[in-house]
This record gives sequence, C-alpha cells and structure tokens, in this order.
Amino acid sequence: TKGITTSLENHGFFVQSADRIRRIIHAVGEPNFLTTLDVGNFVCVDEAPEVSVAQNLPYAMVVHFKDFYIRPADAAPGAGWFRSRGGKHLRGAVVGNGDIDLPAVARAITDSGFSGYAAIEFEGWEDCLLGCERGIANAKSLFA
Repeated sequence: TKGITTSLENHGFFVQSADRIRRIIHAVGEPNFLTTLDVGNFVCVDEAPEVSVAQNLPYAMVVHFKDFYIRPADAAPGAGWFRSRGGKHLRGAVVGNGDIDLPAVARAITDSGFSGYAAIEFEGWEDCLLGCERGIANAKSLFA
C-alpha cells in the first residue's frame, strides 16, 4: 500500500445497513479499506444505531455523530421530513436533541476501545453555527 486508507460511509440505501458495509469490507479484504461510521444514517434503514455502531466499530476509521427526529410511518409530521426505508419520518436534529439513543452509542464506542476520530454532522433546520456549537457540546458531554 501507499499508506492511504480508503473509507466507505454507510450512506445511500444500497450501502447504508451495517451488514452491507461489513460484506463490502470483507470482500475487499484490505487492511486500508475501512468505514466512516455515520451514526445517524443507520436510522435511514430502520436499524438501531447503538447496535449497528457496535457491529461496525471494528472496521471504523472515523465516527460521524448525527441525530434525527424520528416519527412513526403512520404519523403526519408535516413538510420537511423524509422517509426511512421502512417509511418512518426523519428530520435532521442538533446532535443530542433528536431521538437517537446517543448515550447508548457513546457507551458502545467507549466499550469498544475505539481510538479513531469522531466528528459531528449537522443536518438540522437551525442556524449551522448554532447547530454545530450545541452539537459539539452535546457530543463532548456524552464522553465526560
């Protein structure tokens, strides 16, 4: 290798599930092919992030903290929401303000001994600077 690591994010319905990411990583079979593990993207395919994160942490190069508001498929939350693979309504939230069980995700990360990088990814409706500032503070508090 040339010392370059390639990372595949769990993004897009075709490679968003935890098992699909692992299958691709195993098929490639190279030590420098890992995953960018996006916590929030697992809810887009109706997976429990704390479970999927724990399953894929051994292959993670970096973790993206992202949060969503989640409403049932039969709800009518109004404009601005998109649907998960199974029909739930999702909308971006400030990290720590949404419905993802981020304390459970943080425990999975801590318990795994993961020593890579972590970042927040903000997709909410709030002002970006405010959303990032609050999201960073909330993410830090998960590991305090």
